[in-house]
Amino acid sequence: MKAVLAILPSVVITMVLALACAPWGALDEARFVMPLLPYMAAHVFLARGVGVVPSPILFVAGLVMDLATHGPLGFWAIIYLSGALFARQLPGGIMQTALGRLGALTATVLVLFVVQVAVASLYKFEWVDWRGVIAGTSVAALAVLIVDLFWRSGQSAAQVNVTQRGASQAGRVG
Repeated sequence: MKAVLAILPSVVITMVLALACAPWGALDEARFVMPLLPYMAAHVFLARGVGVVPSPILFVAGLVMDLATHGPLGFWAIIYLSGALFARQLPGGIMQTALGRLGALTATVLVLFVVQVAVASLYKFEWVDWRGVIAGTSVAALAVLIVDLFWRSGQSAAQVNVTQRGASQAGRVG
């Protein structure tokens, strides 16, 4: 069971990445929704403390998303790693309640929004239209909120956040 929990986040992130890379024919305004879905899948695991979300998986997922969206290499990798870093720095006690997870998700979405606008503006040397970015991050966060509301776990009190496990276990897996 521990082996399954160890690879479960990587497998789910890879599956969501494959779905997000598919050409869905979305409007230009929705271009920030699909690339955020792999991170949002990682955020579910970070918030629930199920398994370990390896940083190299997030980095490679970001590079694959950069290639799929024809964007600058490293853009989505920076976004994914920034979000994971922020989520890992949150106190583990916050993640024990649904309201705490909602607050953590809101804070993470705000951080992702700021990082996306800042990095995209630096890349283009002009301010990007932030309305598309905030719409994309909000819609992607809605998916996490829905998953969190319907997640049923009999061991929610026994689950421990990645931040509480310490760097030793996270360092062993990734």
